[in-house]
Amino acid sequence: MQIPDIKKRLPIMSVLAHYGIKMNKNDHIICPFHKDDKPSCKIYTDTNTYNCFGCRKTGDVIQFIQDKENCNKHAALKIATELANGGTTENNQNTEVMGISSGKASVKEAENFAELFNRQKDGLPRSHKAQEYLKNRGLEQLQEVGYNSGVNWKKLKQCITFPLKDKSGNIVSLYGRRITESNGYNAEFGKHYYTENRKGLYPGCPDANTETLIITEAIIDCASLQLVINNEQLAMKGISVLTAYGTNGLTAEHIEAIKQLKNLQEIIFFFDGDIAGKEGIIKSTEKLQHLKCKITAVPTPDGEDVNSMFITYGKEAILQLIEERQPANPESNQSSGNQINIPIEVQTQCIASQRLKTDLPNKIIHQTPTARYIIKGTLPKTFDRMLVSLDVQHLETAIKYRCRLDLYEEKQTRKEAREASEKLDLRSDLVENDLSELTDLLEEYRDNQLQQITEENSNDKALRLPEQAKCKAFLQKEDLIQNLNELIGQSGIVGEENNRLFLFIIGTSHKMKDTLHALIQGSSGSGKTHLLSKIAALMPSERVVKFTRVTENSFYNYDEYYFQGKLVCLEDIDGLKEEALFAWRELISNEQLSSSTSQKDENGNIRSAQRIVRGPMASICATTHGQIYEDNMSCMFIVAVDESSEQTQKIMNYQSKTASGTIEKKLEVEAKEFLQNSIRMLKPLKVINPYADKIKLPPQAHKIRRLHELFLSFVKQVALIHQYQRKRDDRGRIITDPEDLKIAVEIMFDSIFLKVDELDGSLRQFFEQLKAYVLAKENPQNYEFMQREIRHSLNLSKSATHRYLNNLLELEYLSVTGGYQNKGLRYKVSYWDNVVKLREQIKEYLNNQLDKL
Repeated sequence: MQIPDIKKRLPIMSVLAHYGIKMNKNDHIICPFHKDDKPSCKIYTDTNTYNCFGCRKTGDVIQFIQDKENCNKHAALKIATELANGGTTENNQNTEVMGISSGKASVKEAENFAELFNRQKDGLPRSHKAQEYLKNRGLEQLQEVGYNSGVNWKKLKQCITFPLKDKSGNIVSLYGRRITESNGYNAEFGKHYYTENRKGLYPGCPDANTETLIITEAIIDCASLQLVINNEQLAMKGISVLTAYGTNGLTAEHIEAIKQLKNLQEIIFFFDGDIAGKEGIIKSTEKLQHLKCKITAVPTPDGEDVNSMFITYGKEAILQLIEERQPANPESNQSSGNQINIPIEVQTQCIASQRLKTDLPNKIIHQTPTARYIIKGTLPKTFDRMLVSLDVQHLETAIKYRCRLDLYEEKQTRKEAREASEKLDLRSDLVENDLSELTDLLEEYRDNQLQQITEENSNDKALRLPEQAKCKAFLQKEDLIQNLNELIGQSGIVGEENNRLFLFIIGTSHKMKDTLHALIQGSSGSGKTHLLSKIAALMPSERVVKFTRVTENSFYNYDEYYFQGKLVCLEDIDGLKEEALFAWRELISNEQLSSSTSQKDENGNIRSAQRIVRGPMASICATTHGQIYEDNMSCMFIVAVDESSEQTQKIMNYQSKTASGTIEKKLEVEAKEFLQNSIRMLKPLKVINPYADKIKLPPQAHKIRRLHELFLSFVKQVALIHQYQRKRDDRGRIITDPEDLKIAVEIMFDSIFLKVDELDGSLRQFFEQLKAYVLAKENPQNYEFMQREIRHSLNLSKSATHRYLNNLLELEYLSVTGGYQNKGLRYKVSYWDNVVKLREQIKEYLNNQLDKL
């Protein structure tokens, strides 16, 4: 039973009756915690709390028991549990000893438990109820399990049974779990029983060569875990499983068996996800703190156990949770390098009484022995004031004093405390002390709230266990890059097979320390903004920031960590002014913006101050001008949109299928959500690349230093995407595989080539189309054409054609052969480069190096 359940089921009047304490007509009692001549302790039956105006003790029913018994919290909880259950004590496993029916002799030590268990195993196939129970528990494949229909013991009747073994492997005791009621005996469904003088371990003493030992809370959980990893696999990996007999059931026999494991390196506790389970881990860890091995705990979700998760989520979810285990050693063992991580919920729920009641977002309550203080509305988010609307309420008369004050103003606070005291007939010094304490509590609460908001903005959305397991299994598959590309296509991105994969990998770097940036380049209407939006939609929504327009100084005015760990998308940077472009470049290259601003100090005087906006963040933006990249964005990858007729046809076919209902939009949404979840599973780990000096980029590339840095960063991101497959060194760093370099070269080859080619992406596509058109004519070397002819033949706009022709003229790829400026010029191709041959040469240059890795 959890603490909230105990409080709900145990009224304070029952506690008073238990101790023989009577309450007068004014709901007061003679305080049992100090010498009290007249009743000074007020009982609040509506809130199930008490408050003594004499000794100042206050709290709930559990705190009352703790004060009365002068005991610790754990002991008080045991008494409260007993009282809440009507005076009958239950331990956390609800366990009883398996006795015999009235009038029969006890089970003798000489009883052959092996023969008895074998009979019970034989009886299992004859019971439909037992088989159905095992099936519902996911344990139908379990080998060592029996069923007793009630031949031997009354309390063992209709129990699934499991053998407990000694160090020699002999069955020396039995455990039974009731699966139904029998003979009118009102047994709780699923109750636990052991034979008298219980001994032995389940499933037996761990193998002598055990390196990793997983300890569960219950036998059913341990049986489930054996099915997750079969016995042969356990032995091969040096893993053994063992069950404790409840949260306090780590016996001397358990400890002795664990001490005999000479190769033991780690103990993993896999207890239930309730408070008792988490406290049980702490207590069990204390018993093993003398061992020289690492002790960890699996973060079991609230309300779950191994068996329930095995049934609901399957094998992969269990393995995923084990991988996410955390240190769980007591503080007393910190000298050996171990540390404890007591769950926050345990710490919170073990507090005797909450100092602030924050159930309602716009009504914060703080109660002291003097008065009740109610804060209405929200707290200011700025740290230079604590302006609140405050009600001070008398505890007995409920009369209120209302005011609005800044708790940071000492004089104002003292004045309001004095006036509240006069109205409510309270001591002003006590009220003033309460307000001082309230200020500290509100500061702490506000800080925690702001930190929580920051974490929610920066952290990934939590995934459920089946989602984690499914994504992890996907990330472990071979041909991961190919599978990712197929999913990207299924999400609704048509064609652009290489570009979409390139941009997707760049986008995934947003949560890493070393982020990547891309510039999508294409003519107006080429689909560059559409491609950007589609890629952004594949990233976790909590990590994406999109802008259509940015003013000159807007980047400087964001909160300090707003962009950190985000993917920032600019739909069109052509319209950005120079100041905005400068700020953007600084955020990318230096990972922060720093500006001087003016603000008031605590005395109201204007002072200069520094304002900082920090990265790192990843970014993807779009433009129609290739030269923007060269002039301002030298640290970005350039991606040229596919403007070919084949790509246009693919898009049109997709649009037709969508309109006709052929394409299932539901499947697109599922693919998109799965990719988002897979990205959420990636962790910002460190990467080392032992092959970094083995690949050299083409020497004719422009700004080769910057390009080489970008290439190595992209290789690192490819390795990070394969993090569930790659090896790690002794420091936990991912080791790059030669396959990562091959993938990186293949995906970003076009980007590398664009750094060799003096024509930008869209201009190169136009020139190749133009050459193909001219080569189809007679005598192409001397063929002359006009702008209108090319515009109509290549199906381009007038402005785009004009821009491309002028750029090619400037670069001397074309020459003017005649015509007039106002009537139209005539052109011909003057420089016939062989881009296909150049691409092949560069690819061969890179592949020759890759083959030697």
